[in-house]
Amino acid sequence: MAILRSVLGALCGLMVTACALFVSEEPNQEAVARVGRSYLYAVDLPNFSYLSDEQAIKEARELYISEWAVKQLMFQNALNNLPEDVQWDLDRLVEAYKTDLYTKSYFDLISFSPSDTIIAGGELDSLYRREEASMRLDQDIVKLRYVVLGPQYTKPDEVMNRFKRFNEQDQRFIDSLHSHNYLRELQLNDSTWFNSASIAKQITPITYQNSEVYLKPYQFFDIRDSTGFYFGQVLDTRKKGDIAPYAFALAELRQIVQNRKRFERLERQKQEMISEAIRKKTYETYE
Repeated sequence: MAILRSVLGALCGLMVTACALFVSEEPNQEAVARVGRSYLYAVDLPNFSYLSDEQAIKEARELYISEWAVKQLMFQNALNNLPEDVQWDLDRLVEAYKTDLYTKSYFDLISFSPSDTIIAGGELDSLYRREEASMRLDQDIVKLRYVVLGPQYTKPDEVMNRFKRFNEQDQRFIDSLHSHNYLRELQLNDSTWFNSASIAKQITPITYQNSEVYLKPYQFFDIRDSTGFYFGQVLDTRKKGDIAPYAFALAELRQIVQNRKRFERLERQKQEMISEAIRKKTYETYE
């Protein structure tokens, strides 16, 4: 119980710190505590229903209220005892922080446009050519196709042979495995790149330690264990530090273009706000 009290005390202290000063000064029938003109209401209490029993909930509630009261008393003492210049500096910090929060939220609002998601392929191609030299990989990546079958499948060799040969008929056959419950994973897109972490999620026998064995350039792998059958064909590889292939870099390229559009729109909005304020004489500078 002592440990529980300690943990609850720490949690309550953190929660009260975040909200102690944002309370109403008008009491009502739901008030559970008062310090001076500040009231704490039942609706402002955290939901302690996740605790094990009523006694634990009661203790957590009491701890929270006690910590809230301490914060209120400390705040009042600070107002009464801190020098005026210190209070002035703190008030300026609070106002600056409030201004930053509001302006950031507003800038996020005005800088967003659904059109940002519409990006022409030419924009991405042009950006990639300009930035290609700086787009270095921070990890090894592999382009491959693979199929994963459950251990109950009775003809894994047929799938393996078709997967290795991979003519049009073989592709149709393998793709038809979608209709069977024993198909666990299937990736036949020859242009998809994967990092080692995503490969390990889909092909569990391949780990960071053995990836160099199975993911050599242009290698076919055949892994069979109690969890299933894993067949894959490595089509290409890139090492950490290499220039990222265009297909792999597409997501980052899109994000760069979107961010630039938002920045440019925001700069236009800023200039328009300044011009409008000058025109309406609500903004002036003085020598």
